[in-house]
Amino acid sequence: LSPLIIGMAIGVVAALVVLSALAAADHRPSAIASKPGALLGLRGGGGVHDDGVTKPLVVVGSLNVDITIEVERLPKKEETVMASSPCTSVAVGGKGANQAAAAARLATGTGRPAVLVCEFGNDGYAETMRTALQKAGVDVSRCAHSAELPTGQGIVMLTPDGAASSIVVPGANAGWTAERAAALEELVCGASAVLLQREIPEEVNLAVARAACAAGVPVLQDVGGEDRPIDDELLREVAYVCPNETELERLTGMAIGSEAEILAAGRSLQSRGARNVLVTLGGDGSLLL
Repeated sequence: LSPLIIGMAIGVVAALVVLSALAAADHRPSAIASKPGALLGLRGGGGVHDDGVTKPLVVVGSLNVDITIEVERLPKKEETVMASSPCTSVAVGGKGANQAAAAARLATGTGRPAVLVCEFGNDGYAETMRTALQKAGVDVSRCAHSAELPTGQGIVMLTPDGAASSIVVPGANAGWTAERAAALEELVCGASAVLLQREIPEEVNLAVARAACAAGVPVLQDVGGEDRPIDDELLREVAYVCPNETELERLTGMAIGSEAEILAAGRSLQSRGARNVLVTLGGDGSLLL
């Protein structure tokens, strides 16, 4: 798994794991803004079944093979550029897989399983991806294989300054069915928290969120992924909706140039039904409202 991508995911998942514990204990964090890692000082309860078994953190979402191409600069329209490296690099990717790997690392030594539910493709990448995730400590026993579609792919163009531009080919991530989502009800309802993203069909996210919400399990929706409007019903079903600044601007159509504008945009999501909005601000930390 790519250390860069996992490192980026860990800050968000750390906040989500702590928030899930707080939600399970029916507490609300008193802090509104935090620097990266500050939420780790908060404490909550819950997360254990009646039989004493620790409830898992369940991630329902995407798995991609990330194929990275190093370039000196991005091509212009109708232009061909040569890669700056003779080889591509291949790693496990996808927002769901990244969240699960980050959660597994954070949960090391706690006894709390990190379970990923995803769709492997029908190609040679599937077993490689499975092995990498298992080595990262992720439980993949509830994942499925698509017989018709290949593993999703992320084609990443990486420039020398570290900026990454990408195109995602959904592959098996697009092959989820309503029946597959319904079969997850027992797992979802027995979780300490459920994490979702937007690289699988929205109806799957909505079905999972409905089941979890009805069982009192907090759902944390990362809005990263496909550029599409978010359904108001989904906003009502999740405990936390988690955009970054760009995603917040895209979802609301509002300016996000200042903290006051970010607050206003976050409040607009709450006016549509979102209970809690966690905006990640890169090096400036996060904003919870």
